[in-house]
Amino acid sequence: MNNKIINPQEPWKLPREEGAELFPSYAMSKLEWQSLLEKAQKGDAEAQWAVADGYDHGYKDEQGNALIEVSLEKAAGWFRKAADSGHASAQNTLGVMLSQGDGVSKDPKLAIKWLKRAYKGGESCAANNIAITYRESNNFRRAIHWFKKSADSGDDEALLQLGIHYYWGKGVRINHQRAFDLYRKVVKSKGICEASRDDANFYLALAYLEGKGVMKTVSTAKRLLRRANRDGDHPAARALLQELEPKP
Repeated sequence: MNNKIINPQEPWKLPREEGAELFPSYAMSKLEWQSLLEKAQKGDAEAQWAVADGYDHGYKDEQGNALIEVSLEKAAGWFRKAADSGHASAQNTLGVMLSQGDGVSKDPKLAIKWLKRAYKGGESCAANNIAITYRESNNFRRAIHWFKKSADSGDDEALLQLGIHYYWGKGVRINHQRAFDLYRKVVKSKGICEASRDDANFYLALAYLEGKGVMKTVSTAKRLLRRANRDGDHPAARALLQELEPKP
């Protein structure tokens, strides 16, 4: 496998297409924004969350002009206020920002603290974010623990991550058959985004190509790679197909 396509040390990191600029995302009048801001300044957690989300994504006015420009620093500040007020979704988002260093200094330990608080507050998706944060800190065993928690709560996105860990033996013993079964389950799931389904098809194709967990079948691998890249937006699948089907 070409390490430029997939890094065996971090096989969950695939090359991505550059996304389109989405700013600003939401429409709101100046009066509505001022009203929202006043509520947030008085300690309303939902309003604090909305203000933070506005700075995170940007607001436009009714004419489509920029009303609030994106500011990750201001977003983080308001997410912190909402988090302090007990808003579980804000706690989760703040944890993610701390884990990535978006708008704040990167602080994985503090990120874990807020993410676990969000999880205890009923934000089930925080489990997956906790797992990712542990993984980014190279604590693969704890990452596996939290990916399993996330999967047990019905998050099929976590199954894909578990499959990757089993395939490459990161935090667990290598188990190609288990990985293959998890990839197939993700592909068939109705509860995942299409980008994750494309990734699952890519990893499933890799298993067929390498004959790990399943009989080596290059034709099936090619079919799955085409499926992963059916919208032309999966660089890893496209690159691997080009290796398998070089132009004359």
